[in-house]
Amino acid sequence: MALNRKLSPILHGRRIAKCEAAPDQLSVSFSDGSVLVVRLAAAPSHLPASGGVEKVLEAGNRFVLVLEGDSQVELTLADPGSSISLRDGRGQVEYLG
Repeated sequence: MALNRKLSPILHGRRIAKCEAAPDQLSVSFSDGSVLVVRLAAAPSHLPASGGVEKVLEAGNRFVLVLEGDSQVELTLADPGSSISLRDGRGQVEYLG
């Protein structure tokens, strides 16, 4: 699985404050007020409770958040290339993909 070279440096070091899942979407709120929204093809098997983001891996419809301590969350994207959005604490777009 390949490193997402655009999103990894943006998310690296951000700490997860809260996660909320619906059957078709995961929202990850970070301690800096930013929010990552991932549209899903399937509900995640588990949610990260906390931790900092190390990197993001992506291949096709597979999306993996690798967290500190080598824990990770693997997700199945609804539509590769247009299922991810990241907004800063003011609601401004930081990443779409």
